[in-house]
Amino acid sequence: MDDGVQHPTPDPVAEAVRQIRAHGERVTVARTAVLRVLADANEHLSADAIFAAVSRAAPGVHRTTIYRALDALERLDLVAFTRLRHDAATYHLAGHLVGGTHVHVRCRVCGTVSHAPGDLLDDVATRLAAEQAFALDPTAVALTGRCADCAKADGPAVRGGRSRYP
Repeated sequence: MDDGVQHPTPDPVAEAVRQIRAHGERVTVARTAVLRVLADANEHLSADAIFAAVSRAAPGVHRTTIYRALDALERLDLVAFTRLRHDAATYHLAGHLVGGTHVHVRCRVCGTVSHAPGDLLDDVATRLAAEQAFALDPTAVALTGRCADCAKADGPAVRGGRSRYP
């Protein structure tokens, strides 16, 4: 029975491999290793962190091969990337493999990254689509602001009529 809620697949790597095959794509050692590393991770990982983990599990896989695998897996909507800061992108399994999408929020003061519900920006996406025929992908960037702890410690974001944030 469909309860309208996305549930994680029992084995997201097996489901991703099934979807790769369904698209007529090749299931490679590198693609499978990247998927396994991301499935086992408790956080979003940079390409370098993924390469290091894959190198331990499958020595001999070249760094370029990992980047190509990430590109292919993202194109197949099995891996999502997010720029959490101004540095390199981070990667995680796509929401449909792990129980639903999420939006990232990052504190500009302490740098803490949290997840918010995936439907948080649905109204914005609907409006952009209607007014500008623009398809929003809010998962690719982090919304920035201040977390509750930093707001409590630092007081209001606006002082003397000026915002603390440009």
